[in-house]
Amino acid sequence: MLLNLLYLELLRYVFFICSFIPLWVFIVLICQVGCNGVVALDYENRVVELVWTVVPTLMVSGLCFLNLQYLSNECVVESAGIVKVVGRQWYWNYEFCGEGMSYDSFMTDFVGGVDKPLRLGVNVPYHLLVTSSDVIHSFSLPEYNLKMDGVPGRVNQIFFCPERLGVFVGYCSELCGAGHAYMPIVVEVVKQ
Repeated sequence: MLLNLLYLELLRYVFFICSFIPLWVFIVLICQVGCNGVVALDYENRVVELVWTVVPTLMVSGLCFLNLQYLSNECVVESAGIVKVVGRQWYWNYEFCGEGMSYDSFMTDFVGGVDKPLRLGVNVPYHLLVTSSDVIHSFSLPEYNLKMDGVPGRVNQIFFCPERLGVFVGYCSELCGAGHAYMPIVVEVVKQ
């Protein structure tokens, strides 16, 4: 949190400096042109050239360093369970890692219904590992602003903590073939 605040303060400072410099140059030019009508510039000032080369270089390097520190700071969340979600044409497979439980979830005749929904506990953090076995799929739950692409050969991850009880319906939001419309996602959030 402190790193984020430091970064924002540094951005504000750099923005102020970047806004002030053009204004200062404009004022100096107006004063020089207004006095004589001719601008006499001294082209040999090594100290100024050194300063306006070194200072911006240090500022940009500092911002890059802060950005890299922020990007490499991984979110450490204690999750109660790891759920591997595998998209297949045209159903979802859920596997609870560590429990050895795995099942497929197919669409039923009921619109937006599945035979085996994904059951999760309320206020329990989960680590979802989303992948695909055939084509690109997208695991999406709009009520929780959750969307993660499942790409063959790649495992994408997201932390998810359901905060409301209920049944939530989502769909594969990536066009994945002829049966794309037959891949609903149903998540039942229950008390544990």
